[in-house]
Amino acid sequence: MSVYLFATILLGAVAALVLPRLGYGPGNSGLLYVAIVLAGCLAAFLLAMAYSARRTAPRVARAVKLPDLRAFAANLSMPAALLDNDALVFVNSAFLKYARWEPYADEIVGMPFSNLVHPQSLLDLTALLTQSRDGGERTSASLRIAYGDGSFRLQPVTALSARDSRMTLLQFPAPYTSTDAQRSELQILQHCQDAVLQLPQALFRVDRELRLIFSNPAWRSLVRAVGNDPEPRPFSGFFHPEDAETLNARLKALLGGHMSEMVGEARLIRADNTMAQVELRCHAVSDHEGALVGAVGLAIDVSNRERQEEALRASRRSLRTLLSNLRAMIYRGQNNRDRSMAFVSEGCFELTGYEAFELIDESRLTFRSLIHPDDREFVWNEVQTQIVARKPYELTYRIVDRAGQTKWVWDQGCGVYSARDELMGLEGFIVEVARRQMIEEDARRSQTFENSTGLMSLPLFLGRLEFSLALSSRNPMPCAIFAINVGELERVATRFGQDYADRVLIAIGRRLEAIQGQLNCAALLDSHVFVVLLVDFSAEALACCGGAQHLAERGLADTDAALEELRNSLQKLLDDPVKVEGHEFKVPTQIGCSWIEAGVADTRKILDRALSASGWEGASERSNGE
Repeated sequence: MSVYLFATILLGAVAALVLPRLGYGPGNSGLLYVAIVLAGCLAAFLLAMAYSARRTAPRVARAVKLPDLRAFAANLSMPAALLDNDALVFVNSAFLKYARWEPYADEIVGMPFSNLVHPQSLLDLTALLTQSRDGGERTSASLRIAYGDGSFRLQPVTALSARDSRMTLLQFPAPYTSTDAQRSELQILQHCQDAVLQLPQALFRVDRELRLIFSNPAWRSLVRAVGNDPEPRPFSGFFHPEDAETLNARLKALLGGHMSEMVGEARLIRADNTMAQVELRCHAVSDHEGALVGAVGLAIDVSNRERQEEALRASRRSLRTLLSNLRAMIYRGQNNRDRSMAFVSEGCFELTGYEAFELIDESRLTFRSLIHPDDREFVWNEVQTQIVARKPYELTYRIVDRAGQTKWVWDQGCGVYSARDELMGLEGFIVEVARRQMIEEDARRSQTFENSTGLMSLPLFLGRLEFSLALSSRNPMPCAIFAINVGELERVATRFGQDYADRVLIAIGRRLEAIQGQLNCAALLDSHVFVVLLVDFSAEALACCGGAQHLAERGLADTDAALEELRNSLQKLLDDPVKVEGHEFKVPTQIGCSWIEAGVADTRKILDRALSASGWEGASERSNGE
C-alpha cells in the first residue's frame, strides 16, 4: 500500500506544478483543476497495482503449481509422469511397476523423457507437448515407450499442462475392458492353458540362447523326466551328440530369420538312457516389435514308423532277391491286347531273352509280339473270359524268344481292382513248362477249340453232331444245322494281305460265340465256312437272336418257319461291317440251313445239304468224293 500511496502523491504533485503552466490554475479554473489532479492520482494508483501484480504472479505459480501437480500424479492409480519441459522430474509408483522401471527409479528421474521414447515416436512426442502447452487443453497421442526389460510397446498417452507453467503431466491410461470381455479373455486363457497341458504331442519352447524354457507334460513323458529342471537346460542336451550340432545350426538359422519353419528328425536320449527317433517341427516366436525372441515347436515320436519302414525295406530287399533268383517272370500290366507291362522281374531275361526295361518300353516291343501268332487271340479270349467272371486265369500258350525259339509257357494271374471296383490291370507270373505239358496242352486245345477263332474244334463239333442225331432219333426234338459261307475274303487278301483276311474271319467267328452254349455250338469248317448246330431252342439259348421267345414257341409248332426266322436272325448278326485297324470291310455272307430229320444218321449228308444251300463249292466235291 505504501508503494501505491507514494505513486499517487508523486503524480498529484507533478500535476499541480504542470497544470498552472498550461493555463489551468486554482484561480481561473478551480473545479477543472481539482478534477484533473484527482484523475492523475487515480491513474497512478491503478498503474502501480498492475505492475505489482505482474511481478508477483509468476512467483506464486512456481510456488503453488509444482507441489499440486506432483501430489496429483503421486495419487493417481494409473501410470503418470511429470515433465519440466522435456526433463523427467517425477514418476509415480504405478508407472514404475507398469513399465518395469522399479529397479531403475533413481536413474530415470532427471533424464530427458525422450530417452524413454522410441526414435520413431519422437516427432509425435514433440507435437503432443507443443499442443498441450499452447492450447492449455488435454491432448492425447500414441507413443512407443521403452520398458525396463528393453522392449518397446505402443502406449496411449494423455498430456495435461497448466497455464503459464513449464510443467506437463503425462498419463498412461490402460485400455478399458468390460467385465464380460475380461471374463471372456480369462476363459480363453484358461482354455489355452488346458489345451497346452493336455496336448498329446510334446510341446516345447526355447529362447534365443537355445535353452529349453517351457515344456508341457507330454514332453516330459516323452523324455521320461522326473520332476522339473530348476534352471533352463540347453535344448541340444536332450539329443544324440551326432545330431545336436546339426540341430543347433538349424535352430540358429530359424532364429536368424533365414528359415520360416524347421522340420527334421533327430535321436532323442531319454532320462533312462533309452533312445527314440523324433520328428521336430519348429516356428520362430517374435515379440510386439517383431524381433525374434525364441522358437516353439512339437516333437513327435516316430520310432514305430522308423521300425516299420526298416522292416519294409528289409522285406523289399528279400523280395527283390527272391524275384531275381526265381526262374519265372513276375509281371504287372494293363488289360489290353498289347499286354502292356508296368513291371516285370529279372526272370524275364532267361524266359524271353529280353531285359526288363525292353518289355516295359512299348516303343521297343510289346509282350503280345512275343506270343505265337496262332495263340494271340486264344490268350486274349481266355483272359477276358475269366476277368469278366472275376476269376483267376490259368492258361498255357507259346511264345517266341529273342533267339526265335518257340517255348511253351504257363501263365497264371488275376485282375487287380480299385476301391471303386474298377479293373486297374493284371498281375501274375509266367514260367516255362515241360515238353510233356506242351504236348498235353496242344492236344487239349486241338480237341476243344479252333486256334484262330476260339470256336469249338471241328472233331468235337462232329462228335456233338453225331450225339444230337442219335438223341433226335429217339426223342421228337428239333435239331438244325446252319452253314455260313463268308465271301470276298480273297479280295480282302489281295488288296490288304492275308493277315487282314484272317482277322476278318476271326471277327466273324467271335460274333458266333454268342450262339454257343451247353448244347448249341459253332465251328470253322473250312477257310471261309462256319457251321452252327442248334439243339436247344429255349428263349435263353436263343437270346442273341431277335424275338427269342417267339422263336422258342414256334420251333415245335412250325419248324420250317422257325428255321427261316433263325436264318434271318443269323444274317442280321453277321451283316454289320467288320472293322480292322481303322479299315471297314463289308463282306457278304450266305447262309444255308436244314433240319435233322428222324431216321437220318449220316452226319455228312446233313452237312452237305446245309453247305449246298449256302452256295459252298466244296459240297459237290464232298458228294462226288463219296
